[in-house]
Amino acid sequence: MAELAVSAALLSFEIIFPVLNQHLNLKKKVKDEIESFEGWVRAMKAFLEDNEDDTERSRLLEDKVEQVRGIAYDIEDLLEEFSLHSSYIFHSNKFTQKAVQAGHNIKHHFPLHGISGKIKRIKNKIDGIVLQNILFANGSRPAASSSGTRSRVQVSPLLLDDELVGYKKPREELISQLIDGEKRLVRIAVVGPGGSGKSTCVKKVFGKRRILGQFDCHAWVHVSQHFDVEELLSDMLKKFCESRKEIYCDQRGGDTLTKLRNYLVAKRYIVVLDNIWRREDWERIKNALPSGFLGSRIILTTRASDVASSAEFIHHLNGLEALEAWTLFCKKAFQDSKGECPSELKDCSVKILKRCEGLPFYILVVAGALSNTPKFPREWEKFHSSLGAEIERNSPLLVICRPGYKDLSSNLKSCLLYFSIFPEDYSVSRGRLVRLWVAERFATETHAKTAEEVAEDYLNELIQRNLVHVSSWGFDGQPRYCRVLNLVRPFIVQKCEEEKFASIFSEDHSIPGRKPRRISVQSACTYSSQNSDFGGVRSMSLFRCDDTSLSEIENSFRLLRVLDFQGSPLSKFPKPIVQLILLRYLSLRDTEIDVIPQSIKKLLHLETLDLKQTNVTKLPKEIWRLHNLQHLFAYKYKVENYVAFESVQGAKVYEGIETLTKLQKLSLLDVSQTGRIIQELKCLTQLRKLGLTGIKREFGRHLCASIEQMKNLTTLDLCTTSKEEYLELGDLANPPRFLQRLYLKGRLRELPRWISSLDNLFKIGLMSSKLLDSPLKALQNLPNLVELQLVGCYVGDQLLFEASSFQKLKNLVVEELSAVHTVVIEERSIPELQQMSLRKCGNLKMLPLGIHNLGKVKELTLYDMNQGLIASLRKDGQDCDLVVHIPVVHSFTLNGRSWSFENLSPSSTS
Repeated sequence: MAELAVSAALLSFEIIFPVLNQHLNLKKKVKDEIESFEGWVRAMKAFLEDNEDDTERSRLLEDKVEQVRGIAYDIEDLLEEFSLHSSYIFHSNKFTQKAVQAGHNIKHHFPLHGISGKIKRIKNKIDGIVLQNILFANGSRPAASSSGTRSRVQVSPLLLDDELVGYKKPREELISQLIDGEKRLVRIAVVGPGGSGKSTCVKKVFGKRRILGQFDCHAWVHVSQHFDVEELLSDMLKKFCESRKEIYCDQRGGDTLTKLRNYLVAKRYIVVLDNIWRREDWERIKNALPSGFLGSRIILTTRASDVASSAEFIHHLNGLEALEAWTLFCKKAFQDSKGECPSELKDCSVKILKRCEGLPFYILVVAGALSNTPKFPREWEKFHSSLGAEIERNSPLLVICRPGYKDLSSNLKSCLLYFSIFPEDYSVSRGRLVRLWVAERFATETHAKTAEEVAEDYLNELIQRNLVHVSSWGFDGQPRYCRVLNLVRPFIVQKCEEEKFASIFSEDHSIPGRKPRRISVQSACTYSSQNSDFGGVRSMSLFRCDDTSLSEIENSFRLLRVLDFQGSPLSKFPKPIVQLILLRYLSLRDTEIDVIPQSIKKLLHLETLDLKQTNVTKLPKEIWRLHNLQHLFAYKYKVENYVAFESVQGAKVYEGIETLTKLQKLSLLDVSQTGRIIQELKCLTQLRKLGLTGIKREFGRHLCASIEQMKNLTTLDLCTTSKEEYLELGDLANPPRFLQRLYLKGRLRELPRWISSLDNLFKIGLMSSKLLDSPLKALQNLPNLVELQLVGCYVGDQLLFEASSFQKLKNLVVEELSAVHTVVIEERSIPELQQMSLRKCGNLKMLPLGIHNLGKVKELTLYDMNQGLIASLRKDGQDCDLVVHIPVVHSFTLNGRSWSFENLSPSSTS
């Protein structure tokens, strides 16, 4: 349907038209015509809602819906053009406004005059539809269900671990093949049709502690249907490094194949290659992995039997046995009756189940939908009839995805479809998604929540509906990275084509859809506006780009709101960007640019400027004229072996930041050149994240005064000019009570007392504090603390975790406490700890006393620790029994510039 186009047009009326009406001297005729457009759009929205469930629309009606979509987009473009040609009114300096207005009128008189012609053309299109009298003739509302209300279908397209039924024998065999002691490289294939539960079955085995403890490193790699082998091998190498807690440096150039083979040649590794499509793809990947006789294992999942045929062991998953399928179906469909099927529904249930062909993925989704369907035979027969027709007409995947999609609001549909702009298998960070959705106006501010908070709610709802998969969770329980499953993505891409929502350039000869609203360049292809109409494009994401692509931005994409270059091979700031007056979101993250031009001041609507991990070290003073800026990121991490004091580089700035009163996130500014900026920060009362480097001792009083004005601050990151410089925070009498993350880098005379009052704090990092007294006493009763990083922050010789302290702590890092020789963990202390890391504590010659009582620890890592301590953890060592309950125990020792690794896991045979 044209629902998304109509919703976008209505949102433009709500946001843009009131401002234009207030500031522009619109002729009454023009004003009346635009207002009549709003009435027509609202009527079309009601019509589309009435016909939303009409699955048998005539071709004629489909044509009219297409016309409605086109007109709605034309109206949205019209309002944006008004904003484009009159943007000076909202932002000009009042002392120069008359001069600017005179120049503006000369430049924009003819474009504004031309808009009148566009209004007339839109009016003629609307009159044409009304005269045909077809839309409303076919606009009868569908009959309601027997329950009297529209059923809300809850779809669960993910096969969860605890829902897996059957495949017991293949799982037991797979476990045996992984730990049977065979020293040669063993390749194991799991083959079956889509939806058979291959990945879930392997994950159930791969995730076992006793399995991972057998190997030096591990990786799970999703293999796209069309993948770049260099990128896949690079991703695999990165995951192997991450499994060993090693720092992965993604440097451009070099032979990734050689790097991977050299990395694995002396290690016992296990890798899962998930969803390999073709035999030639398997051969290319297989040849990149070293064989050897260390007992490594390769597991591959595939739908193709010829791919699996070259493996030593093959497990065929062609669907569940009849009894297993029935058990799974009833478990999901009849949750309210403990998996018992009513006798009157049994015949129909058997027929529905048969359509699923024993495939767990389909069984769970269909049964999940039925669990919310009234338990009447007639309703279930209707469900079966429609399901059968759809399966015959479309692929089963679309049948599964469509109910969950239709149950979403317009904004949620847009958010879900937005995942299509990212390449297959791409995991996107939560923060990036939220800022993009806000820039696209999918999420807008309410009286109770900011636009970002609304977007967070949207993401959480999509995750709860299992339409979005979380790739990585944080210790705070929040998703860090997420993606849509490969099985869901084709449905999303199809919907994007229907709604003209986005065009994807994923191949060398991609052809854009007609008048796309969004463009995503995912391949090395080039595109030209000469043969395509890109005038209505609102968003452009360039995962690949070149100079020919950028040269047409100024003339072809005048209405752009979003321009995302993250990860693109850019070395210079593209000059045409500054002509995109309506741009709200500009990301140059992970590029090689080093200079931001003064002309960036033209981007008066800009809300997000992301320069993280670029080479920009100084921001032009003109950036303070971007009064709508809400998110400014400008810093770079330079990590070699450890996260050292000097690892992060902020950007130097000029005075004048007090003008950016809408800023919500600001990180990291280098304030070493002037203390005036510290005083100006007190004007930024909307800040939620603040990061500063280059802080001097004398800045303390003004810094505290400014922070006290930031009532909504949730993240505070402060770093002094050097390790020996003091961070003066004692004057902070009223700290932000919503603070969640606190990072203090620099010397402290004492731990600020106000930290003990931060009830919302869940992460704190102290670096180079050199405290005389242990900080644990002040931190131990923080009710929500889950992550604690102690790096060079204490000069005493004993670290004591008192009884019943740190009740929610899950991650503990103790690093560079050179004088500490004893760590004591008393009973009932840190009971929820999952990860512990001990680093560069040379005097610590024995394990923390009481570590055997920490029953939930999953991983213990040692970096550059005392060799005597390491020896005690080896097989038959005096302390090896103390860590027998910890699945993963790894030791890393720095030798020059390289790390040596030792697997000390209890189940390791090494």
